[in-house]
Amino acid sequence: MTFFQYDWNDHDSLAVEIVTTVAELSGTSTESLESIHNVVDSDSLESIFEPRSERSRRETNHIWFAYEGFGITIYGNGFVIIRRLE
Repeated sequence: MTFFQYDWNDHDSLAVEIVTTVAELSGTSTESLESIHNVVDSDSLESIFEPRSERSRRETNHIWFAYEGFGITIYGNGFVIIRRLE
């Protein structure tokens, strides 16, 4: 299991951060992995956590999906947990 704190103001997309981390954990290149777009709508990954009107980011939201043998959990506060599925 690994985790990281995603910076919502970062220039790299959340999807890129996830693919890069999964590749590192798998000991492979990002090019050899399935496109994350086949698994989840990468634009939606960030938009579900966007603030509503003038409120702060929706930190209580979270999402889970499986990708390349890993379970990915993303929380609205930017905390991302990646676990190898058994």
